[in-house]
Amino acid sequence: MHVSLDQEQWEAGVGTTIGDVLADVSDRAQARSRIVTSLRLDQRAITDRDLDAGFLREASGKFARLTAASQSMHDLMESAKQSAARYALDLSKEGYRVASSFRAGLSQMGALDLWLGKLADYLELVEGGQASRRTGESERPLSAWVRELLDARAGRDIVLMADLLEYEILPRLQGQSLSEGQGRG
Repeated sequence: MHVSLDQEQWEAGVGTTIGDVLADVSDRAQARSRIVTSLRLDQRAITDRDLDAGFLREASGKFARLTAASQSMHDLMESAKQSAARYALDLSKEGYRVASSFRAGLSQMGALDLWLGKLADYLELVEGGQASRRTGESERPLSAWVRELLDARAGRDIVLMADLLEYEILPRLQGQSLSEGQGRG
């Protein structure tokens, strides 16, 4: 099997398995401080869902070519920042609609719950990386404000929920979308 990783090319040894070849690709990428971001086996794109034990034990000789691409951690993080910024902007727009419904006296708990699920995904992505960069303890993380919103939701206090959204959570979310998006070059 012919194997290529970015510009590097080699032939897989006779008797190797797909698992062996993938481990070699991963090791070579890691040696260059890079992470494998895409795999193509002959004409088929390979994802993590394909990497089961049976597939990994298959003989590499059954296939003609494995093509892999990698990226530096820096490039991956920049791409993630831009995606997170776009997602934060979309979340803030949707959050303002939820807050407006509360201001209008409508109890939109279902809409809030859907939005909170999306916000939880966002926070999982961004706050883990920010914890190590936070400079002062005076800046309260967005997740702390979300906990207050959840408490207000439990009490069904739509005025407090609207206040927390409008004055605490959404401005911070918009601020993150602006600061994350500034990394574009």
